[in-house]
Amino acid sequence: MFTFKSIQSKLFISYSSLILIILIGLGISFYVSTANALKKQAAESNHQLSLNLSDTLDSQFKYMDSIAERVISAEPVKQLFFSKSTDRDITILHNKWDITSMLFSITGIPLQFYQMNLFDLSGHFVKFGKEYDVQDLDPAIIQSKKWIDPILQLDGRRSISIPRPNDWDPSGTIIISLSRAFSEVFGSKVDSIVEIQQEYKQIEALIERSVNQDNPHSSINTAVYVYHSDGFLVYPYQPENNSLNELSAFYWDNMQKHSEAKTFSIKNPFNHQTDSISFTKSKFTGWTVALVQSEANLLQPVVHFRSKFLFFGVIILFITMIVTFFVSKGLTLPIKRIRKSIKMLSLETLEPRLNNNVSLNELEELNQSFLDMCNRLKSSLEEVVSAKSHEIQARLFALQAQMNPHFLYNTLAIISIKAENQNQDEIVEMCHNLSEMLRYIAVESSKPVTIEREIDYTLKYLELMKIRYMNQFHYDIDVPAEMNEIQVPRLLIQPIVENCFKHGFTQKPPWTISIKGEYTDQFWKVTIRDNGVGFDEQTISQIRSKINEQSVKYGDDSELLSNIGLTNIYYRLKLLNNHHVVFEISNAPTNGGAVIIIGGKRLDEGMIK
Repeated sequence: MFTFKSIQSKLFISYSSLILIILIGLGISFYVSTANALKKQAAESNHQLSLNLSDTLDSQFKYMDSIAERVISAEPVKQLFFSKSTDRDITILHNKWDITSMLFSITGIPLQFYQMNLFDLSGHFVKFGKEYDVQDLDPAIIQSKKWIDPILQLDGRRSISIPRPNDWDPSGTIIISLSRAFSEVFGSKVDSIVEIQQEYKQIEALIERSVNQDNPHSSINTAVYVYHSDGFLVYPYQPENNSLNELSAFYWDNMQKHSEAKTFSIKNPFNHQTDSISFTKSKFTGWTVALVQSEANLLQPVVHFRSKFLFFGVIILFITMIVTFFVSKGLTLPIKRIRKSIKMLSLETLEPRLNNNVSLNELEELNQSFLDMCNRLKSSLEEVVSAKSHEIQARLFALQAQMNPHFLYNTLAIISIKAENQNQDEIVEMCHNLSEMLRYIAVESSKPVTIEREIDYTLKYLELMKIRYMNQFHYDIDVPAEMNEIQVPRLLIQPIVENCFKHGFTQKPPWTISIKGEYTDQFWKVTIRDNGVGFDEQTISQIRSKINEQSVKYGDDSELLSNIGLTNIYYRLKLLNNHHVVFEISNAPTNGGAVIIIGGKRLDEGMIK
């Protein structure tokens, strides 16, 4: 069952969320990086386009300016223009022919401008271009033009006008003119003007042709604005469109604020969109060419791609969630098996059914490890039960369980009292030692004891043997005091000493037994040595073979009865010390006799306190 608290649901939600975050992060980062790249590319392209368009306009006006300079610097033209005669009609006729020929020689054919006008404040007027004429106008007409006086004040410097109707043509053709003031004599006060006119539609066509030629795709979504040096909108020229004038004035004001930047973005208050503005100001004309592009239109391809990305992203996410569901299900299946095995675990089902279809999946390996642990636990329980059983049997055999302990204690107490009355001190001591030994081995608890208690019990046994064999037997015990608190199984040393008398001392006395303790950095050891006949090689081989087996196996009852079982001592010591055991059996190389070394890890590393 799929619940939100299960591992499968958590894996599914975690992986799905991670993939969703990755997809969203990739989409956002791609959109942002692409948008920034498009903005940067569009800004650079528009700025370059504004430079090209500004250069194109400069070329047009530089040509017009060069014509004006050549005209006012040509002395023959100036002589004809300023010539005086009493016969005015004849002079005008000759001047018309001569000055026209002279101007053709300066401008060449075909003409690259709309109209050239030369006039002075006295009314003398020469037309060249669309119209060819030499005439005298009323000085008041010339002086009534408001744009003439500012040109005269420039003292010969060029002046480029804003788009305006032609003052000398009743048709009202919209023109843009470049004018320079000059005088008959260089250095005198200027009173004459040469005006080079160009139709506005020619300038307009030049702008549109340049934009379409340099960037045909950008012109679709890019607005072009050309401003005069005083902020008047030269292109597009629509004086009646107030909304366009307000928008162009908004752009102009912000370009003045960002005069140091070549490109900037600004919020358009009329459509509430962000516009990117790239502009270039000409040093020759003083005009500013601005290209304005809406970022919404600029990012339209990215928005279209974003929609496709979202559509395919949802599909990919759906497929990924399905795959993640089955992957999480496959990952958690071994965990479910472990949980089921744990739930059904009992003493009857401790040996689980093995799964032969184990893959390399770590969770499957964990499941298999759990099954192996159950098998090891079963074996360990069997070993512990067997060890406890044999330990009880060993104590019962040692005590000869058919006898009543209270009867033995009471009998020994009576013997001790009678011996004391007869001043038989050895008998009293024997009764005391035997009574203490019986009490020690009769304890039903299987808890370990200290080496000090085990040595004390062994000492009482040796004292009894000393009294029995008199001067035929000697012993020595040397165990460091720091070993006193080490925990060992009950009846560990005395059975080994007892085996010396049962199996080792078959030759003539004297007999000796030595018990020595050793406490190193890592282990503690107790060495029991006698001067008996020692072990035969077959017995040593059998005992070593049993203690080298991986699992704990106990001997039969006959072995326990004969020598308390050296292997039994090894196994009990091994269980207590967590398999960190020292157990060596050999014969002494010099004087013969058996040597048995038992031990384990130090108290701080393996002992039970």
